[in-house]
Amino acid sequence: MKNTHQEPKTQHTLSVYFCGQEDCGSGHSFGPAMRPHYLLHVIYHGKGIYQCGGHTYHLKAGDAFLIRPMDSIYYRADNTEPWSYAWAGFDGSACKEILEQTIFSDTLIFTPETPAQQNNLLTRMTNLLATFSENNGNDLSTAGNLLLMLSSVQKKTSESRTDIATLYFQKASEYIKNNYAYPIQISDVARYVGIDRSYLYRIFMEHENISPKQYLLKHRLQMATQLLCSSTCTITEAALSCGFRDAPSFCNYFRQGTGYTPKEFRKNYSGTINA
Repeated sequence: MKNTHQEPKTQHTLSVYFCGQEDCGSGHSFGPAMRPHYLLHVIYHGKGIYQCGGHTYHLKAGDAFLIRPMDSIYYRADNTEPWSYAWAGFDGSACKEILEQTIFSDTLIFTPETPAQQNNLLTRMTNLLATFSENNGNDLSTAGNLLLMLSSVQKKTSESRTDIATLYFQKASEYIKNNYAYPIQISDVARYVGIDRSYLYRIFMEHENISPKQYLLKHRLQMATQLLCSSTCTITEAALSCGFRDAPSFCNYFRQGTGYTPKEFRKNYSGTINA
């Protein structure tokens, strides 16, 4: 049995507390008991059962099961083909939100649909074990590997066209809001979302009645108005901070969008933004 622990510490957004790996003997069991944090087990070989909430799950190689904080659980290796598994204990303020994006929002069990999916999960668990051990529990490395592993069990996107279009719009608008200060192009947005520009254009017209390019410009101008009215930055600083290539082009777009020059706008509206 191999088990690596990390010293207790203040809970972060996402922390891996410990990892372990074990080749269980025939009928080896644990529980009934409760854990104070999340535990994710990935089965490498063999089979066994996992019991929680009145349900009994029969699991095999490639499957994974989640133990939630303070759930009463019991699990046991098969008598003839006892399982070998690895596990990771984790917790943090972001755990619920992260797990909501995975199949574990609806079930405690993951069963791969394809060999590729199974190999992906096993490989990422192995990488997590190695990284945790080699880096003595380095937070960023282990948390990153845990997120990669959880991405292997991410929920499938809804097949509804309306839902998919909404998700694409949310992803695109989030990208714009996070990157408006940089010289991004609409092709960058489309590539990030994973769709072509013409489809992205239709989605924005449906949701906002403006093109993606107009949406990007509108957001940049909104951020610029906040800067002008809540700081002492220069016009050039405001321009470059909001993704415009220079002050003259910024002033031109600003006048077209607001009817004022940046200087006039600051004089008339300073102190009113976010008041």
